[in-house]
Amino acid sequence: MKLRDKFWLWGHKEGVFNMSNGNEGISRMTPMEGCLYLGVRNVFMVPMYSQLNRRQYNKSFKTLKEVAWDFRSGTDPELLRAYIDEAVEFPNIGRVVYDDFVRLGKNGGVTVDNLYKAHDILHNNDKKSLDMWMVLYTNEFGLGQESDADLQQFINPFDGIIMWTWEEKDVPLIPEKYEIFKTMTEGKKRMFGCYLWNFGEKKEATGKAVKWQLDWYREKMLLGEAEGVVLHTNTMADLDYEAYDVACEWMEQHGDEEF
Repeated sequence: MKLRDKFWLWGHKEGVFNMSNGNEGISRMTPMEGCLYLGVRNVFMVPMYSQLNRRQYNKSFKTLKEVAWDFRSGTDPELLRAYIDEAVEFPNIGRVVYDDFVRLGKNGGVTVDNLYKAHDILHNNDKKSLDMWMVLYTNEFGLGQESDADLQQFINPFDGIIMWTWEEKDVPLIPEKYEIFKTMTEGKKRMFGCYLWNFGEKKEATGKAVKWQLDWYREKMLLGEAEGVVLHTNTMADLDYEAYDVACEWMEQHGDEEF
């Protein structure tokens, strides 16, 4: 297996961030084009609140190694059965992900009981078992013993956790935060997220910060402490931003390493 086989795109409907979040460009790049451009083999597809036809996107993802879909209706686990049906038809669908979990899930009405019900539906059905992942930001944990203990009960039902840093100014805190993250996700699958646009501060991400993150994440993967990295996102990849160029150059250098 090559290193690029462990890299994912955080995919959005094309153009969803045009003229927003500090970006003044107009992008036309689709999620599949983003995977090809960045040289990655997997996608987490996250519609957010965009209306789209999942089937059409799944057909475009046919040649990818693995596909995952965001599941935002966390208060009704039964809705996951439609994702399971799609995963039967499209064999590379292997997981679902709860995006922005603390904001939309924990603080959005999703209960721990419902998470266990969701996990049971995903794994104990007669069609196909899917893994259940969540997004966790470094500014959402390590805030105190009581806060982390409350969050821990929500983490426990998940199969895997993706650690992200929302604002680039907090990238230097990643090693310290990771030690807490590692403790809170013991026995879980782990990935890292890397923003190629600084959404938290509504401006360009720097190539320096992106390269540092990719180098650091690669080392953790080599140690067996994480199974992948997620690059965010296709929706600005064709706008000549430095961070995307750096990510492409990094993948050209490391992507074909045997892993």
